[in-house]
Amino acid sequence: MLTIHHLNYNYPDFTEKVVSDINFSVQKNEIISIIGESGSGKSTLLKLIYGLLDFQEGEISYNDKKLKGPSYNLIPGHKMMKYVAQDYDLLDFVTVGENVGKFLSNFDLDLKQQKIDEALEVVEMSEYKHIFPNQLSGGQRQRVSIARTLSQQPEILLLDEPFSNLDQTLKLTIREKIIKWCKAHQITVIFTTHDLNDAFYTSDKILVLEKGKMIQFDEVENVRNFPNSEYVARLFGYVNVLDKEETSKLNIQTTDKAIVYPEEVLITYEGIFEGKVIESKFQGRDYLIKFLMNDVNLVAYHFKKFKTDELIRFNILKFRPL
Repeated sequence: MLTIHHLNYNYPDFTEKVVSDINFSVQKNEIISIIGESGSGKSTLLKLIYGLLDFQEGEISYNDKKLKGPSYNLIPGHKMMKYVAQDYDLLDFVTVGENVGKFLSNFDLDLKQQKIDEALEVVEMSEYKHIFPNQLSGGQRQRVSIARTLSQQPEILLLDEPFSNLDQTLKLTIREKIIKWCKAHQITVIFTTHDLNDAFYTSDKILVLEKGKMIQFDEVENVRNFPNSEYVARLFGYVNVLDKEETSKLNIQTTDKAIVYPEEVLITYEGIFEGKVIESKFQGRDYLIKFLMNDVNLVAYHFKKFKTDELIRFNILKFRPL
C-alpha cells in the first residue's frame, strides 16, 4: 500500500542527514509505531510521508503511484492521508463540533453531523461539542484534533505523539478506542511515540530510528525479543547489557556483548550466583531489584522487597548475544 524506498532528507544548510536511507513498506490496515530518542527523525519522517517536506533522494509511493513534496503540489499533503501534528491547529473562535467538521462536506448535513458525533465519541469529547477550544486543556485539544481527522476517514492516518498529553487512566481507554475504530474502518495508522506501552499495545510492527537511520523494523514481539543493537534494547526500559568480561563471570557463552532482560534474571534460593542488593524500588506489580555481583551491576524483577546489602542468589534464564 505505502512504500518508502531509500528515503533521504536534510534541512537546508544542515550538513548531516535528518533522515537517511529509510526503507519499509506498510500494508493496508496495519498499525505502525515509530520509536527512537528525541532528534532521531520521527516527526520529520511523518512530514515527509505526508508531503510537507521535499526529500532529496529516494521514493515514496502509494499503490504504485509516486508521491512528491510541497514543491510539486499546489496544496501540501496527500488527499488519501491525514496528519495530526503536535500543535493541534484548532480554531478557537468556533466550537469543538465545528472544528471536527471543518473539512467535511455540507452536501448532506445529517451525515456530516453523524460523522462529527461518531468521532467525538471515539475520543470521549461528546459533551464538549458546543465548547470553544480555548476553554479546553492541552489533552482535550489533542483529542479534538484527533477527532477532526477521524471524521474524515482517511486511508492513512499519521499521528505525531497522539497520546502525549493524555492522563494515564484516560489514555488507556482513548488509545484502545481509536485503534479499534481505525481497524474497523480499514485505516492504516503510522504514529510516533516516546511511550513504549503505546507501541506495544497498539502496533502490528515497530520501526526504530537512531539519528535518522532505520535500525530495525519488524513485528512487535520480534523487536523486543530479538533487538539487533544495544540502542534498540535500551529503548524498552531496564536491561542488562553485559560486556565480554561480565558474560564470562556469569558463564554466558558468547564471543561479545549479551543482553539479559530483568525478567530473565531469576532470584531464587537455588541460584548458582550470589549478589549484594543495592536497592529495591516498588513499581506496581513487583519490585525492581538492583544488585552487584563481582563488579557486575544487574537488575531483576521480584515480588519481594530486599534490604540494602542483603545477599541474594540468582540464575540467568536467557540471554541474547549482540
